[in-house]
Amino acid sequence: MTVIDDIKGRLDILDVVSRYANLQRSGRSYKANCPFHTERTPSFHVFPERQSWRCFGACATGGDLFSFLMRIENLEFGEALKVLAQQAGVTLPEKRERKDENDAIYSINEASREFFSGLLSSGGRGADARAYLLERGLEQGTIERFQLGLSPSDGESLRRHLASKGYTQEQMALAGVVTQGRNGSYRDLFRSRLMFPIWDAEGRLAGFGGRALDDSGPKYLNSPRSPAFDKGRILYAMHLAKDAVRERGIVIVEGYMDAIVAHQGGFSNVVASMGTALTQHQASLVRGLVRKPGSSDPGDVILALDPDDAGNKATSGGLESESSLNALQTVFKGRVGRTNFYERPDSPSFRVALLPHGKDPDEIILESPEEWTRLVANAVPFMDYLFAVYSSSEDLSTPQGKSRVADKFKLFIAATPDPFEQDHYFQRLAALLEVSDATLRASLGRPGPGGPSNRDRSTGPNRTTRSQPGRVDRQDQDTTATPFARMDHDPLEEYCMALILRDSEFLHPDGHGKNGSGETESAGFTEEAGDAYKLRLEYFQRVDNRDVFTNWIRCSTLDTLRDSLDEELKEHLEHLLTKFLPPSDRKQREAAFKDCVRRLEERYLRDLKREEGMRLSEATVEEVEEQGQEILQLNERLKKVYGR
Repeated sequence: MTVIDDIKGRLDILDVVSRYANLQRSGRSYKANCPFHTERTPSFHVFPERQSWRCFGACATGGDLFSFLMRIENLEFGEALKVLAQQAGVTLPEKRERKDENDAIYSINEASREFFSGLLSSGGRGADARAYLLERGLEQGTIERFQLGLSPSDGESLRRHLASKGYTQEQMALAGVVTQGRNGSYRDLFRSRLMFPIWDAEGRLAGFGGRALDDSGPKYLNSPRSPAFDKGRILYAMHLAKDAVRERGIVIVEGYMDAIVAHQGGFSNVVASMGTALTQHQASLVRGLVRKPGSSDPGDVILALDPDDAGNKATSGGLESESSLNALQTVFKGRVGRTNFYERPDSPSFRVALLPHGKDPDEIILESPEEWTRLVANAVPFMDYLFAVYSSSEDLSTPQGKSRVADKFKLFIAATPDPFEQDHYFQRLAALLEVSDATLRASLGRPGPGGPSNRDRSTGPNRTTRSQPGRVDRQDQDTTATPFARMDHDPLEEYCMALILRDSEFLHPDGHGKNGSGETESAGFTEEAGDAYKLRLEYFQRVDNRDVFTNWIRCSTLDTLRDSLDEELKEHLEHLLTKFLPPSDRKQREAAFKDCVRRLEERYLRDLKREEGMRLSEATVEEVEEQGQEILQLNERLKKVYGR
């Protein structure tokens, strides 16, 4: 159970609302003059059975106890969460403690960096390490710029040095510079290693990478994951490369030395993925930087890979998964007033620079900067690279080899935003495998023009799957449509959120932008889609989905979205981002989104109808007559939805 559901389970909405409105029982609901606007006849109702409220007058809105408190007190979600948690007796994690914890990690890392740098500058082992760096082609100015260092070999010196500065062993362990053995004692993690400080994109020293100077242990050792360090979210040297990346696009290499030598040679738009495949989080960071300010140029993203090594990496050839490619697609379009606009068609040019066999980027740059420039300029489109790698890594004369290649390709073709490009690569794959179009469609479960061609694979928009719920029958709707049922998740809302988090084009504002209260009213995906398929904030029944939705509209990248959310909602966002979505092309995703919005609207209108029935069950004839026009309008909306 989430904190939100725990709070809802402990509090009664009547107790919360009655502090602001004089509620009087009216059949199965309670009514009062609306606290949000002036009126003579009560139009504000609270429904204890559903733990919801609704204004049937000028406000024409409703929600749960969270949305009520946020509106009546003009609070952000995090503020309302604190107030209600206190009332419910639920303990929330203290953010100040987390901030202090992170500050201590950054401080310990800085103290460690100074210690490592001092040791590198000293005689003895320091002289040997400096000689190694000079042999690798690094200049003294480069060593100082990247603040390289050396860790001692005794396993005790750093720990004692940090203890003398007042840091506890527990804090050192949290920062990842010491490690605790089985006997409970602490020792330095990095011993006799060349040290590479690793800064995040904001310039905070998050952790270290250490290269062994002898044959002991792994060749490279990174700081363990901590609240400050996650190598899947950081690109090495990005804090130095940001300005150049905005101007010239980005080149991603694998190792620290590759990036350092590139910067020394004047190629300041180079960063390193620290030996890992490009993750979704790193791709999101890249996407937010490569677009030139004030330009329509989407920028370049180039992976520099050794062709032999790349073939043995993740099947995506340098990408952690197709989600990484997907994360490169959504771009910030512009701003009108206080409203952000997004679209996907102008996604970055994603290419691969194939390096000579056995040569790393630093070797190439030191030997011939001109050759490096040529290799980057001649980088091939990513999908062309995949065709070359996969066609040579499998035996395409066998059915098994063809099946494996088709399986590897399907997600990356689906992640291609342009439907014409998708069709081009689909036909090219069929030619490569020497199979008919129909055979390949059946193999991938790819729908044809008339809809899903292989429905038993559960990839069509109307199939019921774990992550793509099908149409709920009437009986199930009646029993599960309660907006504030005691459940941790809403599958229909989460599927819709997963779609729009992966494809921001669905969030094009409808032209109305914000309403008079500053709240986002609705979002549709294209103007030509018309008013029939608009996703409105009120369709979301769970407050966590509502808040992620409203913040996503305001944010240009997933990273900025994360930064805008409270800790509770950050966890919910990660849950939404990890939801599986069946492979689909752009047309299928749009159809699935339309169907999802229609079902959310249908559920919303059915809830309105139930609340209307509860409200009018004890109403006088005059009150029913007063609401006659609203009743007809609601019936007409329901009729229109069911007729689609």
